[in-house]
Parts: sequence; structure tokens; C-alpha cells
Amino acid sequence: MSLTDLFISPAGAGDESGSSVANALPAISGGDWSTDIEALDRAGKRFVWLTGTYNCTTQLTFSGSAPTVDTPNFWVGADASGNVLRPKFDETGLRIVTTDYPKIIISTNNSIMNTEEHTSYSCLSFENTNASYNKGSIIDATAGDTDIQHWFGCSFKAAPANNNAEVMLGSNSSFHTCTFEATTKQFARVLDLRSLGVAVNCRIIGGGKSSGSGDGHGVTITATNTKVTDCVIVNVHGNGYDVNSTNTRVQPFCENCTIANCGGNGLAIGGLTDNQSTASAGLNGNIVFSCDRGINANADDGRQPGILITAMGDNTQGNFNNMDDYEDMVDVIAITSADFYDSANNDFRIKRESPLYKFYGNQNFGAIQNEDFEFVSVS
Repeated sequence: MSLTDLFISPAGAGDESGSSVANALPAISGGDWSTDIEALDRAGKRFVWLTGTYNCTTQLTFSGSAPTVDTPNFWVGADASGNVLRPKFDETGLRIVTTDYPKIIISTNNSIMNTEEHTSYSCLSFENTNASYNKGSIIDATAGDTDIQHWFGCSFKAAPANNNAEVMLGSNSSFHTCTFEATTKQFARVLDLRSLGVAVNCRIIGGGKSSGSGDGHGVTITATNTKVTDCVIVNVHGNGYDVNSTNTRVQPFCENCTIANCGGNGLAIGGLTDNQSTASAGLNGNIVFSCDRGINANADDGRQPGILITAMGDNTQGNFNNMDDYEDMVDVIAITSADFYDSANNDFRIKRESPLYKFYGNQNFGAIQNEDFEFVSVS
């Protein structure tokens, strides 16, 4: 398979053919998507989005050929010279640095674009700035459009104003090193992760832990076989990690995550009823700090919830609810604000001097968030 590169910029350049940076295809015309980009064939193409701001008001819907399993479509963010970008976090590890990212911003109460299967995205920023945002995803999630997609180093942000709104929905899709952020305290969940969805090394951020409306969850899993690992979930007014499924074979998996400053439970598996939570569940190595409660199970849940070791502290109503005798099986490591680099300012990197630092093997508790990535002088 050989992909064809197509260079894209907000206003275009040169002959606007998309053949090079100097001849970039224009994405925006008259304040909205250009007919040039709407008509693009996507099968077997790599769209190189050049740095800049792409302001739009309507949802981007393509009329050209769709990607297939043999001819996928790739979107990559690039600098002004066409060099493909790589993601990096700021010094706290909480947000991706998007200074040079192509920024696709919609100002109306619409989803940004209509996507399809067999598409991958890298180092792009997507944002809805409308004050009345009430959508289920800033990327159109109707008719399975978010299936079989891969997102790497992308940023998703919205200002929800509806109790049922969500920032992003992913089904049969993977998210790696992405950030999801709700800048308000009125939403259902920041990330809705459905069947076979995977989130690794991601950041899920809410507008604050108190006085919100809507469920206000960080990540909600609503189907089987999802995985959330090495993620940071902070500042939501509901549960950090929430299981909301009636499937009798649901397998919650949330490991080595940092869950902090939640108005609800850090780990909420209370949606599970009898014979739902299975022995294959994985909820180990997490940090749950400064939440209303650490781990909440369901009184009718008759199976082992899959928690053997975790670090918890400063949870208002304690660490456990409805865990019965299973809570005696959990090795709870105490954690305080002194273990973090600067928890008051949402910097939840574990200090090197903390007992939790590389607690077992070379693995920290919580997300991959410590001082290792900072340069330390040896002179």
C-alpha cells in the first residue's frame, strides 16, 4: 500500500493543489469548510494538516471516496514546514502542549466532522467553543462513525451546557496520549468509552469537583472489554471511573491510573449487579485521592471486583462502600498530598522520595507521571 500525501492549511497556498506545503489545499473559505476539502477522496490518502487555526461553523462531511480496510485514511498534524508533529505533555504532565498543533475549532452547537471507519489521527486539536454545546461527542458519533479509529496525541475540548452532553465518544477505537477536557461543570461524562475502546496515557479533565449538574463523570464504560490504563482523571464533579453497563459479562479494566479531585467516587463499579463483575476485572495500581469516596461497589454485586492493591487517601467518606469482606483483600497504600509534586495545582507526579515511587519493580502507582521526564543536572 502506498499513501498519497495531501498538504492542507487554513487558507491554502500557491496553486492550492495540496501537492506540497507551498501549494497547500485551502480548508477554510468564507469562515467555513471549503468545497475543496468537502470533495476530497480519503481512501489511501494521508492528510497533512499544517499548523494554524481552522475556524468553522458547520460539520465537515465528505462526499469523496471513503477509506476502507485496505485503503485507510491518515490525518497528521505538522508544523509550517510540513514536519510531522509528536505529542508532549507540559511540565506537570496534565495537558498536551498544542502550541504548534493545527487547531480545528467550531463555534456553533455542532459536531466538528463526520468521520468513518479505518481512519487514524495524530497531533490535532479539536474544540467546540459554543456556550450552548449539548452534543454527545464533538466528533460526530452517529451510526457507528467512531468505530475502528485510532487517535494519538490529540486534544478534545468543549464547554458543555447540558446534563447529557459528552466531550468525546469512542467505540471500537483506541486513544493514546490524548487529552479530553470539559471546561464547565454541566455534562454527563467527559469520555464515553464503549465496546473494545482503549484509553492509554490519556488525560481526562473536568471543570471542578463541586456544585455541578449532570452526572459529571470522567470516564464511563458502557459496554464490555474496555481498557483504561496509565491515565489521569481529575476535577470532575461525578465519578472518576464509572461503570454503567447491564451486560452480564462486563469486564471493567482500569489500572495504574491517577484519579483525583472527584466530587463522586474515584472508582465507581456500583452499576454492576449480581453476577456482572467477573474475576477477569482489573482495577489495580490506581491512585484514588481527594474524592468523595475511594471505591464504590453495588450491594448486589456477588463477585470479586478484581481489586488487590491500590493507593488511597483524603477521600471524604472513606475508601470503600459495599465491598463486603472483599475490602479486606485489598492492600491499601496510604497516600497524602506530600507524595505529589504539587497536588494543590493539579500536578500529581509522584515525588522520587515518596514510598509510592517505583513501588513495585519500576512501576509507579498511578499514571506515568513523575519527575523522571525532567532534566536533572549532573554537573
